[in-house]
Amino acid sequence: MLRYWLCLFSVTLVAWAAPAVTPPTCPIPDEAIVLGAPTADPTTDRAALAWFASLATNPAWQPLLQNPDPEIKACATFLLRYLPPRDHARVTPAFLQENITLALQARHAHAWAAAVPWPLFLNDVLPYACLDEPRDAWRADFTPRFGAMVKDAPTREAAARLLNQAIEKNLGVRYNTQRRAPNQSPLDSMQQGMASCSGLSILLCDALRSVGIPARIAGVPTWATIHGNHNWVEVWLGADDSSGVNSPTSPASLALWDRGWRVTEYNPDAQGWDHAWFMERVAHANPAQPATWIYASSWQPTALAFPLVWNLNSKEVYGINRTEAYLRLVGGPRQTIASDQCLISVRVYQGGHRIATEVQAQQMGRPTVKIWTQGEAKDLNDIASFMVPLHAGNVTLQCGATSKTLAPEGGKEIVVELQLP
Repeated sequence: MLRYWLCLFSVTLVAWAAPAVTPPTCPIPDEAIVLGAPTADPTTDRAALAWFASLATNPAWQPLLQNPDPEIKACATFLLRYLPPRDHARVTPAFLQENITLALQARHAHAWAAAVPWPLFLNDVLPYACLDEPRDAWRADFTPRFGAMVKDAPTREAAARLLNQAIEKNLGVRYNTQRRAPNQSPLDSMQQGMASCSGLSILLCDALRSVGIPARIAGVPTWATIHGNHNWVEVWLGADDSSGVNSPTSPASLALWDRGWRVTEYNPDAQGWDHAWFMERVAHANPAQPATWIYASSWQPTALAFPLVWNLNSKEVYGINRTEAYLRLVGGPRQTIASDQCLISVRVYQGGHRIATEVQAQQMGRPTVKIWTQGEAKDLNDIASFMVPLHAGNVTLQCGATSKTLAPEGGKEIVVELQLP
């Protein structure tokens, strides 16, 4: 299991401790994650409610909680009511005031942002954090940076697409297993120029939120056939809505809003929304195994916890089970791997780095299979794979002068790593 590392951080309002040790690489789990029913911890919400009640007699918070502007008051009430307990002593009125001011500024800057349903704005635009990352005051940078990028976008979808396609070039942050921590804040990722899939997802989620587009983290604790997690982003591109601060919410509207979530990544697929390298793996999610469920994050409490693979004991981030929605998206569940077949996945390393190169696979009496592996810029679990039958016997992988022979195993995925001189 991946370890949880805190980053060294000093921002205007919140200071964070440095990690005792800096992990040099992103380790590949050598065993499957064991995850029971990921129910939320009810004491977390009770602690948040008790703390929120105590603010009624705290003069420092009254300018926000009793603000004459109904939107500012509603935003402050929502954030503080569900503030993670670990933030109670760290988040200041000035920090929250800036976050609320800039979030509302973005909402009123574009018609398509103002037309986001108010409950979605509160839960998926307003929050200053996605998961348990160190808390940065990122809106002061992102709101003008990405606001200028989408100022002429005619629709929410056009703005999201434009931002998604340009974010890597704009920020200069790339996927790299050498990053300091899996759950980096935006500032730390930008300072390093690198991040994990989780760090990249936090960057994209915050960038979308900075211009008033609802976004949240989605992910899987472990794939059904291979050890390793993945996180990505869901962006809301549903129909415009005129709901405001005091608008009622009906089950019908909630169901309608739920259909507006679309799948993307920091590095978007060329085919557009709901396409990604991992969608084939999503099809193997097992509704009976919580470790393979697809989750989305939520600021407002739910019955589930969002599994943080770097800290599986944590229950501080709430989650939504999105497994059935994803299985519908990919056309229904599929059998993982047939008992008479074996899926072989290949990574190639040279000089300590993954490289993109051709690998040939040979099996007795069968045509040679050629695959192209992924380099460092791709996610660690975005692996070149091919299926082989058991009856044809051993498989030999050849890359240049390097070869490896293995025996396929029925119903399993085998990951092979070739080390080139």
